[in-house]
Amino acid sequence: MLPRTYINPPDHWVTDPPLPYSQAVRCGEMLFTTGQMALDNTLKVIAPGDLNGQIDAAIKDLIGVLDAAGMSPSDLVQMRAFYVDEPAATFDSVANQIAKALGPLAGPGPALTVAPVQAMMSPGPLFEIEAIAMRGQNGETLARTAAWDPNWVGPPAPFSHAIRVGEMCFTSGVTAQRHSAIEAPGDLTGQSHAVLRRIDALLRQLGADINDTVKTNLFNVEAGVAQDWAAPALARASYYREPGPAATGLSLQSLRPEGLMIINDVVAMRGHDGARLPRTHVWPDNHWDWTVHLPYRHGIRCGDLIFLGGQVPLNPDASVAHKGDLKAQTNMAMEYIRRVLAEMNLDFGHVLRINTFYATGDQPDSDERIWKENLHARFAHFAPPGPATTGIPMPYLAYEDMNIEIDIIAMV
Repeated sequence: MLPRTYINPPDHWVTDPPLPYSQAVRCGEMLFTTGQMALDNTLKVIAPGDLNGQIDAAIKDLIGVLDAAGMSPSDLVQMRAFYVDEPAATFDSVANQIAKALGPLAGPGPALTVAPVQAMMSPGPLFEIEAIAMRGQNGETLARTAAWDPNWVGPPAPFSHAIRVGEMCFTSGVTAQRHSAIEAPGDLTGQSHAVLRRIDALLRQLGADINDTVKTNLFNVEAGVAQDWAAPALARASYYREPGPAATGLSLQSLRPEGLMIINDVVAMRGHDGARLPRTHVWPDNHWDWTVHLPYRHGIRCGDLIFLGGQVPLNPDASVAHKGDLKAQTNMAMEYIRRVLAEMNLDFGHVLRINTFYATGDQPDSDERIWKENLHARFAHFAPPGPATTGIPMPYLAYEDMNIEIDIIAMV
């Protein structure tokens, strides 16, 4: 196993009671951070009620974590931000505030995805941001190439629509919004086609294409009912050859501007010489499946990196297990993760980052027991110091009565 460094600045906030996770984990050239929020070291919310103030505080902590790892904001390659939706907040306002807080960057900036949510893990926090950074193992800055699509709306400068560092390609959150209008407004299937074509075009600027995707992350405006996502899911699946990437798909109540239906970012990998990289795909026996046939795989290894698709508490026939019991659903999802890792002769000790999305219903921030129960069930599987982690509450997930989705990135 490649050596790894666990980053935990001494003045940084930690959970109470402490859990086996780290503020960042570095392995090889890659650094994965925990979701940063506006909390002081007593877990008191900084700048309560002030989204811009909380963005500034969270980015300050992120920069502190990067500094402790021997990196800087100019080493960032992908950022994913979640903010509590409010009338004054827009994609541009959040992205611009992140850029202001980061300060000047050397060279093209990272890819950025910004997604609105109804609440954070507890009352008070309004913003959370996770990141991936890359720096040479001898401390050298790595060359990067940016891709842009002038016809479509994307994150403002200094962020890139897509960026390549070595064999790694990252896109920002891609939507169906042109500068003139939204393509196929209100039509998730139509926008799925537009978004996948745009992702392919961005990757081609970087010398790759959509079939180099190893992980796709989706945020769809849908009602959390299985039959609603089937048609757009099949539309997106048609762009991938089988066996395809790992996938995580999440439901949103709404996006702005009105009529926008999807945000999709991907990680892709292509060889330095332009050749496709060999991959290993995993689908354990008696694992859960979707209600329609999709090309995605539960686990994929490319080079030293392993990506798992979002693991959920579904039975092999796609029925939801342990309805109403979040702890049991969490343990079932973690067992699925264990099985996928075991198929590659790996275990939880190889995990660098774990992301969790859990459904909270109509009152997302009213009961901290929801996320604490989930948190302890997840981290019972890890030994200190543990991986980076991000946990985001959602009003619902793609299937009724399904209350959790967990994905991981590992490295060998």
